[in-house]
Amino acid sequence: MRGLVIPSIDISGGLAVKRVRGVRGSELVRLSIDEALNLVKDYPLVHVVDLDGAELGRVVNSESIAKIGSFMGGKCQVGGGVRDAGSARELLRHCRRVIIGTLAVEKPNALKDMVEELGRERVGVSLDVQGEWVFVRGWRVRAGRINDIVNRLPRVGVVVFTNVEVEGTGMGPRVRRDIINALRSVGEEIYYAGGISNCDDIKQLWELGFDGVIIGYALYVKRVVCG
Repeated sequence: MRGLVIPSIDISGGLAVKRVRGVRGSELVRLSIDEALNLVKDYPLVHVVDLDGAELGRVVNSESIAKIGSFMGGKCQVGGGVRDAGSARELLRHCRRVIIGTLAVEKPNALKDMVEELGRERVGVSLDVQGEWVFVRGWRVRAGRINDIVNRLPRVGVVVFTNVEVEGTGMGPRVRRDIINALRSVGEEIYYAGGISNCDDIKQLWELGFDGVIIGYALYVKRVVCG
């Protein structure tokens, strides 16, 4: 099975950064948005995260998001700080899909309303996981066990599973098969992020059933290109 390779652009302070386990101040890489776009320009889809927005609970780096969306011709999905339908609609002016994290976990009924309004294919869910626990609000608050949370979610276009323990480390992917089955019950497609270091990691995740693999460390630090 062959799936998508999806580069990420994580934005903080108007720059593309790569943090270790999401910790502010641990940045391995800081690039201008133009420099990041030069690295991702040949990919069919880009995953964009407003890191400042995730922490503050509102979209912060809207100018950078608009620039990425324009450059990619809308071939992007974006999340971070999206707490209401109005913010989602604004982001969908620039990218084809909005990714919902904290709101989806804390208020699944609000997510359901958003899916009904915007369309399933335009809404995704981000589950940021450490062990069996899902974390929200910029990975700072433990919200509940992943299986319990998944059972409360409506069906969406994509579910992004991020393993917080290995994010930004290149230590290799980590995910249990039972979690993959749970993700599949909610998402039309499922994507993995966290710990990717090389092309073998990506192929392993495709074989496990992921439709897409999101890369950051592998791209920005190791400059991996998988044909």
